[in-house]
This record gives sequence, structure tokens and C-alpha cells, in this order.
Amino acid sequence: MDDRFESYLRHAAELVRSGDFLRAEGLERLARETLEKLGSPPKLLAKLHAQRGERAMRQGDYPAAEAAFAEATAALRSDGVSGGRELFDLHQRLGLARSGQGRDEAALAAFDEAITLAAVFGNAFVPLAYAHIARAESLRRLGRRADAEASLRAAIAVAERAPVEGREKIVDAARAALEELRPVPARAAGGGAAGEPAPSKAPPPPPDPASLRFDEEAFNAVLAELDGLVGLAAVKAEVRRLAELLRIATMRKAAGLKTVQVALHLVFEGGAGTGKTTVARLFGRLYKSLGLLATDQVLEITREDLVSGYVGQTATKTNEVIDRALDGVLFLDEAYGLVRPGSQGDFGPEAVVELLKRMEDDRSRLAVIAAGYPLEMSEFLASNSGFRSRFGATIHFDDYGPVELVQIFEVFAKDADYALDGDARAELQRTMERLHAARDRYFGNARTARNLFDDVIAHQAERLLAPGSSPDRDALMALTLADVRAASA
Repeated sequence: MDDRFESYLRHAAELVRSGDFLRAEGLERLARETLEKLGSPPKLLAKLHAQRGERAMRQGDYPAAEAAFAEATAALRSDGVSGGRELFDLHQRLGLARSGQGRDEAALAAFDEAITLAAVFGNAFVPLAYAHIARAESLRRLGRRADAEASLRAAIAVAERAPVEGREKIVDAARAALEELRPVPARAAGGGAAGEPAPSKAPPPPPDPASLRFDEEAFNAVLAELDGLVGLAAVKAEVRRLAELLRIATMRKAAGLKTVQVALHLVFEGGAGTGKTTVARLFGRLYKSLGLLATDQVLEITREDLVSGYVGQTATKTNEVIDRALDGVLFLDEAYGLVRPGSQGDFGPEAVVELLKRMEDDRSRLAVIAAGYPLEMSEFLASNSGFRSRFGATIHFDDYGPVELVQIFEVFAKDADYALDGDARAELQRTMERLHAARDRYFGNARTARNLFDDVIAHQAERLLAPGSSPDRDALMALTLADVRAASA
């Protein structure tokens, strides 16, 4: 069973790296169930919490990441662990999670503990250099520039001693941060503004206008796929309305008539797992089929893809990401992560300035779709007057109802060659009704259905591998009342 736990965590880590957070979370739940059967050994529990923390970091949910890393640290210490690489890594990650929230004093405490723990690994321990660089950024934001400079010099010293490939990148990063710390004249030589970041690489050239043309077959295929999605009645109606408006606009343009430009930028508001990412991908294909954009690319990003940890670098990073998204859709999930009221030294507003400018300057080559929870998205739009004037429409995604959640579960099952029998389906319906009735604003919707599906097939596997069992093909496909009931308990 220990092997099963390790397998769940290994697979979850792979899914996080590929950006499939939904399935990774489901595997973490299975790992937790397995762990409980093992008596929740502290060292394994720490591994689980660390995996949860890494997922939360990739999602930009720094409070959840901090909580998970703190739990992992506590689990190790409860088992008598007072040092070692694992504890060092956890304190470093804890520091980064706190830094991501702008809690730099607390972040320093974690970084300092990590650096103390690293003493046993010698003065050429590469991860120690990264800890010094992260610590320096917190010190800089607190106004402690001399201490920040000392920390960066310590990072350079460690990296230069390290006999590993790639150490030059660490040294270069630390030296670049040092340059940002040094006071400079009001105007730099050559007339450029002092401290101005190096320009990003030139964006790709605009497409040949002749390549932008209406593709009726692709247009109809997108709408047919939209209609095939479970639920989302209001979303489908709004997408069709926009598609028809844009189609008429392209027809008027082709006929030589005056055309009112329709903004391609959209806001998607709704809970987790309500289909926002799926519909955003359809919009990429829709815009291309209408001849409005040259590609159907949808670049999916979060705050961490735009915001740098060092002063002056966020504008460059943001523009480089936008350049990659040109002639397609930029899907910014949890967009409100860019705006953190009261957070000192945060570079999110710098990304907002660049994003707003490019949304206007490149409106014929770029569609930005900003998505997130309704309340937070309202606050995000209100945080800068430029947002409401840039986005053309807001599409609301309702939570799925119990019947729709059952249908989504059955889609997962069919795609994976599983099938519910009648009793199992009835039990599933009762389970979804109970989960739906107890939901809060953070209800997972399709994510909940996916997690339950993962749990059900795990219980099916356990049932089929019982001593004396010899399942045939039908048995391997069948999900029974017992499987659903065990997963719903």
C-alpha cells in the first residue's frame, strides 16, 4: 500500500507540472485515503502536504501553499526530524509562499531557518544560493537594501563554488538583482530612463491580411462542440449571440460597409470547474474561424507567468508573454491575483499597466479572456477604470446542478471505458444531490465530479483485487453500487 501512496504522489506531481491541477488534486485525495489506512506516518504525511503545497504554488494560491508547507514541516518535526534536505526545502518553499503574499517579515524567518539548516551541506550547496536570492528580494521590499546586497553576494559566492552545470545562470540572476539595488542617476547614458528594463525581443510580425478569412466549416464545428457540452445553457446563449454579432460584422466588412469594432476581450466569472477554460479554448477556434485572429492558439497563464520577483523585470516578462499570445487568445485565470490591495512592494500593478496598454494597442491581434470567481472578478474590474473599457462582455458560468454533475461523471467514465450499472447511477444521483445542497462558493463542480470519479475507480480496483477475484472484461468496466457508496462515504 506504501507503493500505491508513492505512485499517487508521483503521478500527481507529473500532472501539476503539466498544468492539470484538477486531476492532481484528485490523486492527492486518493493518496490521503491510502495514508489513513497506513496510520498516517508523519514522514509520508509530510510528503503529501508538500505535494499539496507545490500544486497551490503553481496555481498562485499562496495562502493555501503556506498552510500546506507549514503542515508538512510540523509533520516532520513531530517525528523527531530536526534537519536534512527535506526540512530545508520545506522552509525555503514556506518562505516563497509567504513572499508571494507580501508577508516579507514572515518570509525572512522561513528563509533564515532554511539557510541555518543548509549549513550541514557545505558552502557549495546550490539550493542555498536560491534561498539567498529569495531572501534578498524580501529584504529589498522591506527597504533593507544593504542586507539584500549582502544576501545576493552570499548567493554569488555559493554558486561560484558549486561544481555544477548551469551555475552561471544563478550568478547572472544574482548580479542582475544587485544592479537593480544600486542607486543610479535620474537619466541613464543615452537618454534612457534610469533603471529601465532591457527591451523584450521584437514581437512577431502581423499576419498576411489575406490569411484572415471566414471558415464556415470550422465556425459550425465550434458551435456544434459548444452545444455538446453538458449544461451551460446561459453560456451557450451568450456565446452564440457574440458569434452571430461577430459574423455579421465580418460580412459587413466584406461588403464594404462601415463596421463597429466589437471587442474580443472578455470576462468569464464563475466558480471552479464550471467550464471557463473549456469555453476559452473554443473562443480561440471561434475567432480564427471568423477570420478575426490568425491562429486558434490559447495561451493559458496565471499571475506567476507575468509577475517577476525583482524590480523592473515584470514589464519585460509581461510583454514577452503577450508577444507569445499575439494572433491568438491570452487566457488569464484568477486574474485578480494581479491586484493585491495593501500588499507592499508587489509588482502585480506593473503587469496590469502593461496588459492594459497591449489590450488596446494590439486589439486586432490579441483577445484577452480574464477569468475567476464572481466577487473577486468584480473587485478586479473595479480596481482600474481601464478594465471595464477594454473588456467587451462578461459571461457568467453558473454552478452545475446535480443531474449535470452525474452527466459529467458519466462523460469521465465513458472516456475511460467504465460504465455505471443502474443501482450505481441511482446512488451517484443521491450523492450529487447531497454534495450540491452542501456546496459553498468554492464548490468544485466538474472538479468535484472528477474527484469522485477518481475515488470510485480506486475503490473498484480495490474490490477487484481482493483475494480470489478474477475479473473479466465486463467486470473491469463495471462501476457498482458498492464502489460509489464506498467513495461517497
